[in-house]
Amino acid sequence: MIPAAALAAVPGAVDAGATALRIEPLPGGLLNRSFRIATAAGVFVLRLNADAAQTEALGVDRSAELEAQRLAAAVGLAPTVVAAADDHSFLVTRYVAGERVAAETIATEAGLRRWGATMTRLRTLRAWQPTGSGGDVTAGPAVAVSASDALPALRAGASLIERARRLVLRARAGARPLAIGELEHALELAERGWECADAGRGPRCLVHSDPHPDNVLWVPGEGSLVLVDWEYAHLGHPLQDPAAWLLACPALRGREAQLLRACGLERQADTAMLAGMLAVYALLERAWRMLVKTAAGAHPGGRAN
Repeated sequence: MIPAAALAAVPGAVDAGATALRIEPLPGGLLNRSFRIATAAGVFVLRLNADAAQTEALGVDRSAELEAQRLAAAVGLAPTVVAAADDHSFLVTRYVAGERVAAETIATEAGLRRWGATMTRLRTLRAWQPTGSGGDVTAGPAVAVSASDALPALRAGASLIERARRLVLRARAGARPLAIGELEHALELAERGWECADAGRGPRCLVHSDPHPDNVLWVPGEGSLVLVDWEYAHLGHPLQDPAAWLLACPALRGREAQLLRACGLERQADTAMLAGMLAVYALLERAWRMLVKTAAGAHPGGRAN
């Protein structure tokens, strides 16, 4: 059942009437539920968000997600936000015609080229925002702003390793001694990896932080890909998204140098630094898989970063 308030936020849904709406459940999502809704006004995606207590336990920041997605959407890297509930119970975006990308596809030359273009554009993001506005990127006059200027709420936020530490503390509760030992070992590797990646210093950029194949759309053309589900987006280190993608795509293992070149990072980082950041994401996945059983009461089907 879709709440009336959420359905009313979809353009054209109320005018169409329930019998004229075309509503199709979308796959994926462990805690949230998403629907493709076609009306006379266009095609949209309505996402009904899980209970706030559940998502907060997994480290989701809905306000940050909304800011980040609006900024990324302004340059074609994310679906356009149409409406969002004040209490973050639902989100309406425009539907993007594309296919969920297979890990093997990104491992091809064409796939790496498009992935690299996406990462480069996200890392050097400049969005046009109206001066003196609340962030409406469709109005003018406008000025070009960087991600760090456009997302001031994220600038003082916790770093990825701090998020990982908090996730580990939550995951420890009720875990078996063997699992706790494995988690502590993964945390030790992640701490060393964070230092190796020199992630506590240097410039910050907008990172999606959860770009596994279910969250990447292969759209027609040769340009950037489109990223969905910005729940873990924040200002972070440029190596974060490449490392998260490397974890999600085993076909890229052994091609780390090529991945860095595709992302335009070969002069800023080496494969050892990338491996260090990979250890951080490996910890996040392990901790999340332990936590989600408690938060969702279901078998884990993905990861949250």
